[in-house]
Amino acid sequence: MPDSDGTGSRGPPEPVNGSTLKRAFCALALALVACGPQGGGPTARPQPNIVLIMADDLGAETLGCYGNTAYSTPRLDAMASEGARYENAFATPVCSPTRAMILTGLHPNRTGVLERLDSPLDPDRTNRLPAHIPTLADALKAAGYATAIAGKWHLGHFQSYPDQPSSHGFDEYSLWVQYWDGERRSRYYAPHIWENGAYRVHDRQTFGPDHFSSFLLDFIGRKRDGPFFAYYPMNLVHTPLVTPPSLGELADQRYPDDLGADERKAGHLITYMDAIVGRFLDRIRELGLEGNTLVLFTGDNGSAVGLESRLGDLRVQGGKRTMNEAGTRVPLIARWLGTVPPGVRHSFFSLVDMKPTLCSLAGAQQAGQVDGLDLSHTLLGIPGREREFFPMAFEGELFFVRDGRFRLHEDGRLYDVPVGTTAGRYSMDALVQPPRHAAEKLRLQVWLEDFKRVRKLDESYQVIPFGTGGDRFKNAQDAARRATPVP
Repeated sequence: MPDSDGTGSRGPPEPVNGSTLKRAFCALALALVACGPQGGGPTARPQPNIVLIMADDLGAETLGCYGNTAYSTPRLDAMASEGARYENAFATPVCSPTRAMILTGLHPNRTGVLERLDSPLDPDRTNRLPAHIPTLADALKAAGYATAIAGKWHLGHFQSYPDQPSSHGFDEYSLWVQYWDGERRSRYYAPHIWENGAYRVHDRQTFGPDHFSSFLLDFIGRKRDGPFFAYYPMNLVHTPLVTPPSLGELADQRYPDDLGADERKAGHLITYMDAIVGRFLDRIRELGLEGNTLVLFTGDNGSAVGLESRLGDLRVQGGKRTMNEAGTRVPLIARWLGTVPPGVRHSFFSLVDMKPTLCSLAGAQQAGQVDGLDLSHTLLGIPGREREFFPMAFEGELFFVRDGRFRLHEDGRLYDVPVGTTAGRYSMDALVQPPRHAAEKLRLQVWLEDFKRVRKLDESYQVIPFGTGGDRFKNAQDAARRATPVP
C-alpha cells in the first residue's frame, strides 16, 4: 500500500505533550512560510482567499447539478458550471469524523473520532478533538491567513472546553451550542451560540443559518485585503425539518406531485441552503475578489435515511450512518474564476484530502502526520498523482475500501459500484462468491488489512465511543435496503 495515503504500517507515533508540541509545530510552520513557498507548483502563485462551506446531512444526489430533478439548487448548479464538480467525493457516514478529517487531514481511526462526539456514554462531555493535533486553520494562520468559523462545530462541548475553537487555530468564531446546562438547544430558530468567548441566546426572530452567514460575510468584508480563510460548516439541512424564513415558491417549483411531505420540507431547506451559498458568491463578486478567492462546497455525510431523492425515474434513499455509497458520497464543487478550469472531475477525492490540498494552494506548511493527499492538481486541471482508493473506518470496527469499481467491507462483502452509472453506484446488491473478481478482491483485501492496522495517533487522550452498536445498525440498514431494491 502506498505510504503517501497514510495507511502504511509505520506504526503510531510516540505519545506527546499536546500543547507544547502544537506550539512548536506552529512556530516551525510560520518560520518555513516566512522563507517563502517551498517546491514551486501551486504554491508559487499568490495566496488565495479560501471559503469552505459544508452542508450537514447532504448526499450528492440531492443537488440539481448531480442529477436531482425535484429540488431547486440554482446557485450551486451555476457554481458547478463555472468551476470543478467532483463525481467521486467521499466523507464519513456521520458528522464528527468528517469534521475532524477536514481539519486534521487524518483518518478517523488515526484521530480516534470514529462517531459523533455527543455520546450518551460521556455524560461529563469530555470528548473533544484533541487540541494538540495540528489543524488546517493552524496551518493557514501560520501562513498569514485571518481565520474564522461559523455554524456547527460538533467536535467538543463548549462548557467543558471554552477555548474551542481558538485552540484549533480560528481567530473568530460563532458556533451553535448543541448542549448547555445539560439541555439540547435549537439549531435553527432562537439559536444558542458560542461566539468569540461569549454565550449568546437569540430570540425567535433569529434563524441560525442567517446569523452564521452574516457573521462570516462580515468577516470577509473586514478581511478583504486577505488572505482569509472562512469556514462555514452549516447547520442546514439536518433535521428537524423546519420551514425556513422564505423561498418556499422557489423550492416547490420542481416538486413532482407525488413527492413526500418530508421530502418537500427537506427540499425547502436545501433551496434555502443553496441561496446562502449564493450570498457568499455575491459578496465575493461585490468586493472584487472572484479572481483570487477559492470557494468550495461539500457535505459531511450522506442524506438522512428516511429521505428519498429523485433523479428522474431513479429514487435514492439517504444513507447517513451506513457504510455504503449513499452514506459516504457527497457533493464537492470548487470555484475559482480564472484558475480552476470549469468541468467535471472524475478523480477520487476524500475529505481527508482537504487539508493537504488547501495547504498546497495556500503555500502553507503542514505540521505533524497527515493521511490525506495533496490533490490540488485535480482542481487546477494539471497532471499529478491521483487517489487510487478511498478507505473508511467507522464505529464498531467497521471498515471498507473503495476503488473506481468495487467496495470491499471488513466482513468480506464485495460490491460492484461502478462510477460510470448513477444507478450502479447506489446498488445494494453484494456480489456472491464472485470468482471472476478474485484478483480485484485480493488487491482490495491487501489495502483493507493495512488500513485496519491504523491506530489512534497517540495515547495522551481518550475518545469515548457513541455506543450505538454500529455493526448491528449497519447490518440492519443494509438488509432493509437490499429488501427494497433501487428501481
